[in-house]
Amino acid sequence: MERKESLLELFQDLGCQVESDAVLEKCFELCESYNVDVEKLTELWLTFCLNNDNNIDPTIKALIEMENAILKKDYKLDNSTKKNDVCMELQQNTNDRRFIENEAFGSDDVLSMYGCSEIQPSMRTKVQKSLEVETSADTPTNNATKAVEFLPASNTENPSAPPSQYNATDKGKILFSTSEKKTGTSWRKTGDYSVEVTKSDEPHVPNDATYMYEILSKQGNLLTSTCRSLGSRLFKTWSSGNASTDLRYVKNVRSVSQTYFRTFGRINTNKQSTNTVTLEGCSRRKGTSVADSIELDFRNVKHYSVFSGQIVAVEATNPIGDVLYVREIFAKAYAPPACAPRIESSVNIFVAAGPFTASNNMHYQPLWDLMDKVAFDEPHVLVLIGPFLEYTHPEIQDGLVKDTYQELFEKTLARIMESTKKSTQVILVASNRDAHHEPIFPTPQYTVFNKKLLQNYSNLKLMPDPCVLDIFGLKIGVTSVDVIKHIGKEEISNISGMDRLSRLADHVLAQTCFYPVYPPSEDLNVDTELWEKYAFFDQQPHVLILPSDMRCYCKVISGCVTLNPERMHKHAYARLCVKPAFNGKWSSDNVLCEIVKV
Repeated sequence: MERKESLLELFQDLGCQVESDAVLEKCFELCESYNVDVEKLTELWLTFCLNNDNNIDPTIKALIEMENAILKKDYKLDNSTKKNDVCMELQQNTNDRRFIENEAFGSDDVLSMYGCSEIQPSMRTKVQKSLEVETSADTPTNNATKAVEFLPASNTENPSAPPSQYNATDKGKILFSTSEKKTGTSWRKTGDYSVEVTKSDEPHVPNDATYMYEILSKQGNLLTSTCRSLGSRLFKTWSSGNASTDLRYVKNVRSVSQTYFRTFGRINTNKQSTNTVTLEGCSRRKGTSVADSIELDFRNVKHYSVFSGQIVAVEATNPIGDVLYVREIFAKAYAPPACAPRIESSVNIFVAAGPFTASNNMHYQPLWDLMDKVAFDEPHVLVLIGPFLEYTHPEIQDGLVKDTYQELFEKTLARIMESTKKSTQVILVASNRDAHHEPIFPTPQYTVFNKKLLQNYSNLKLMPDPCVLDIFGLKIGVTSVDVIKHIGKEEISNISGMDRLSRLADHVLAQTCFYPVYPPSEDLNVDTELWEKYAFFDQQPHVLILPSDMRCYCKVISGCVTLNPERMHKHAYARLCVKPAFNGKWSSDNVLCEIVKV
């Protein structure tokens, strides 16, 4: 029962709804058959859905499709289960079916004779028919016609691409709202109140930033100095809230002591094999090239949540020198909150995160639907977070785009600005996943070579990743990296009854860093020098936008409104209504948030 609840929680964190226990049983069967854990299985499931634009709610049929598409290709079937699986397939398939499979895929493949082929002929026929129906039923609107004008013809002629799963009846559906009652707030602009969006005083990545010129010794020194800085702040914060001053504070994490002492360092988790947690110190002994590290024992800690790269302070004993027996762990070093905004009237902000088009075409229809909404409602600010040209998109991978990536990006940008009225400030936040941009994090702002585009649209603002926007003192922190998902992969926790998404977002605020994971995810190129300079924030923003593949949410954490607007290719975006502070007093209640289907 506990296994089912744990798996159900993982699916819920991804925004999936499980229809029955039979689906969970199928998941456990796949885990045992291919020797993968439940966390890896849910990650593979999400990847499968995103790549094929499928509904993310798991069903037995869809899990079988994922098994054929991913597990059978990349994971070895356990020998103990292979024989049983073949027997079951023999019983379930008729002679006619075996004959069809054999004729379609060749007699050399024995497994395909028993219904084990990746795509069965009947399924292929269904996909082709559904594509034909979709093509004939979808009458192109003006926006769709314009979109196709500068996109390769191959995008509309790919018979193997799956049909879009978007349900038109969901248009305008509110997926999440911070207010149960509609407060009478209209999302359409009223009045002439205009705003100006600028970069905050926090340091931002410059356009001419150089990267990947790292020397290992310098990289180590930067990581050490960052650890010391945050660790010292943790000590001060912990001491100010604790009356006990008798405990010793030591820098050497391997100090041998049978009495309790406090130290700090960087967490390293090992989820792949033993689920062990080690603490790496922030100082080196003379004659050594690496810092000391020691295993942590949490048996005496009721609740904890740690991940690789997290800077923590611990209260522990070390009787024999090889294990820290932790009694308390402290990892909350929030930055001081920013001052109250100077907004004089309500400000409407729309937020959308890429990818902006489905995985089976480059038409950008979800983006154009959003721009129609923007043209009608005229929000004060529109924040578009990359990637615009996701480098893993099949048509980019296969070289089917006829224009250069930069030309395609600028044509898309030109159409965005044509659809936007001058009263709306358009903010573009760069992404390291764009095929036309720098594949590094932190990421410089987009480069636009079309000077007329920048001259004609003064309401266009290009921002790096990460960035902190300033709207009359309203601080909005933004990053395009899926830091929530990356922390979730590394996290080891023992906390029941707490919203996991809130906990993961809280780690970002508590570490005062847009990307506190170390080592970083394999698909993210982090330059340590740029990270040390530009990935931290000295003041806690009023709003923090963390786009993720996981379930959409909007939570108030430590007084900061934190949200995931969903991905635009799912036809979802967020809209915020920020009200002015009353008598100079700011509260998170001043921000109304809705996440909506466009």
